Formats: sequence, C-alpha cells, structure tokens
Amino acid sequence: MASQVYELIKKSVKELILTVQTTLPEDVRKILESLRSRLSDKCRILIDCMLKNCELAKTEAKPICQDTGTPLFYLRIGTGFQHVVNWCRLLTEAYAEAVQEIPLRPNAVDPVTNRNTGTGVGLGIPVIDVEYVDTDHVEIWYIAKGGGSELPCRALCTIPEKGWEKLPKIVEKLVEKYGRYICPPAIVGIGIGATLDSAVKLAKKALFLRKIGERNSIEKIAKLEEYLVDLLNRKNIGIQGLGEGPTILDVHIEVGCRHPATFCIAVLFCCWVVRRGLLRIYNDLRKEIVL
Repeated sequence: MASQVYELIKKSVKELILTVQTTLPEDVRKILESLRSRLSDKCRILIDCMLKNCELAKTEAKPICQDTGTPLFYLRIGTGFQHVVNWCRLLTEAYAEAVQEIPLRPNAVDPVTNRNTGTGVGLGIPVIDVEYVDTDHVEIWYIAKGGGSELPCRALCTIPEKGWEKLPKIVEKLVEKYGRYICPPAIVGIGIGATLDSAVKLAKKALFLRKIGERNSIEKIAKLEEYLVDLLNRKNIGIQGLGEGPTILDVHIEVGCRHPATFCIAVLFCCWVVRRGLLRIYNDLRKEIVL
C-alpha cells in the first residue's frame, strides 16, 4: 500500500511539473492581453508572439521556454496528513523522470567539474523547502526559476537607519543595469528579514506565491510596491528591452522581523514567463492543481 501511495503521489507531482512548464498562469496571461490593447503596434507584435508561444506550449504539451529553469519545491506538510512519505526522494525522482519524459532541459551543472549531470538533478537540486502546518493535507508548490532572471538577483545587509531609504535606490539601480536582460516585462520580489537567507526566502515567496496585482496587507508596504512599479516603469526599458511598454509587471514585498543591528534585503526577478503551480493532496489521495 505504501509503495502504491508513493507512486500515485509521484505521478501527481509529474503532472504538476508538466502543467507548470506548459501553461502560463491566468493572472499573467490577462495582464499581457490587457496591455496589448493600449500599446504601440511594435509592442502588440511582441505580445502576440508571447501569447502565441504560450498557446502552442499548452496545446502541444511543450515547455514555454527553452530554459526550463531550476526546480524549486515549497512543501507544506499538514500535521494531519496520514501518509508517511520520503518527500525529498519523491520530489527528486519525480523531477528527474519529468526531465526525461516531457522532456525538460537538464540544468544541473557540477560547480567543480563544470559538467552537466544530464539528469536535471544533482547536489542541492531540486531546491526543497519544507514546513509543517496545521492542516490535513499536503501542499506542493513547484516553481521553475530561469537562469537569465537569476543573474541580477542580489541580497545585502545595511544599517537599519538607512534601510527604507536605500531599498528603492537598490532596486532602481539593478533594473537600470540588468533590466534588458531579464526578458521584460518582469516581476520583482523583495524580502526584508532577520538574516540574508530569510530575506531571500521571503523574496521568493513574494515573487512566486502572490498573483499580479495582489498587494501586501500592510498599507506602508502596499504603497511602496505601487511606488516601485511606477518608478521602474519610467526607465523606458520596455517589453523585451525595446524601449516601449512596461518593464515591470508588478513588485511584491514580503517582510519579517529584523535584528536590531541589521536591515537585510533581497531583490529577486522573474521574467514574464512565470512558471508556478500548486498541488494539493488530501488523505484520501484526491488531488487538485492550481496555477
């Protein structure tokens, strides 16, 4: 029975991976369609190409982008979930099999030998984050993080007195320098936390676990998100770096308590090909996939 449950869940994870790799989330598709009607002919041609690419990816079950990304899994295990599973092994096996079956480009390179493992998995890949929560089901977020939009990502600590003052300037400079190379229009995720690694985790959640247009529940943070969207879109980098249309689709910020002596900031980017999806598995092994 345990082996049957394991294989059934692994099959569901592979279905999640295929869905995420071949389907643009509805919130992203809608904003691209809304932009199309109010931009120049050149921008409309670009957006039409982007949307056509997504349409073909879904109908032909092929990845939206040739860079199928680094696999990230956010695993939320309910304390009331009754099945015992070796989740890290399951997710690693599921991804390695998906690389061969879909197929996906294998993106795991040994940093010492510079050799591609050829399987899509390796030491530290996939990236798996585990949290236990008070539910009776399991939630698995799968995210494919492209390499091009990872290059300009930064994390740093500054003194608390200058934190809020420095934050917009840091983001602005990164977009000015790298905005053309992140396949815009892009999304920005910002995290503020107690340590650099906690700030990065918060930034990743901001980047991928919120939909476009969703604002932080803290009014000050929500206003800063809106301010940054306006600020960054005045840089005239534009769609695919051609100087027209929006450079940034949205900015999301998540915050956590900081140490009294530090103000830790992480700034992450994601190109317009947002690849994220959620799989829920219940005790009776029912499943649902949500983009």
